[in-house]
Amino acid sequence: MKSVLTKRTLGVLALGLVATGAQASWDHHERAYDRHAYQQSQRFSQMIDARQDRQMERIMDGMHQGHLTRGEFRRLQREQHDIRAMEHHFRADGVIDVREFQRLDRALDVASRNIQGEKHDRLARSPYGNGYRFN
Repeated sequence: MKSVLTKRTLGVLALGLVATGAQASWDHHERAYDRHAYQQSQRFSQMIDARQDRQMERIMDGMHQGHLTRGEFRRLQREQHDIRAMEHHFRADGVIDVREFQRLDRALDVASRNIQGEKHDRLARSPYGNGYRFN
């Protein structure tokens, strides 16, 4: 009876040690994955921010040159705001994963095409009136 109890106790202890070692290995792998995901997320964020900055420059340039009407300017600004909100929502968990980056990238592609279209659609602000204001 004593030997059976000893064998069971040793078996449970051995199982516990093996499980602890496996868990430690898993935690190490998980931390390495988290570090990689965080670095990738940082690169994604930098790329998205750079694109949005360039798009805002294009919008402001179009506004200052008179290629955008007031309504076009507001729509383009609203689109940029919506993309920022989407980015903020995706970043709420701490990282931007590949799928979220792809969605943001597609939204920025659409915004870029909209900026191009609005700046070259032959609608312009009126040259009369106050030069510093929109129509």
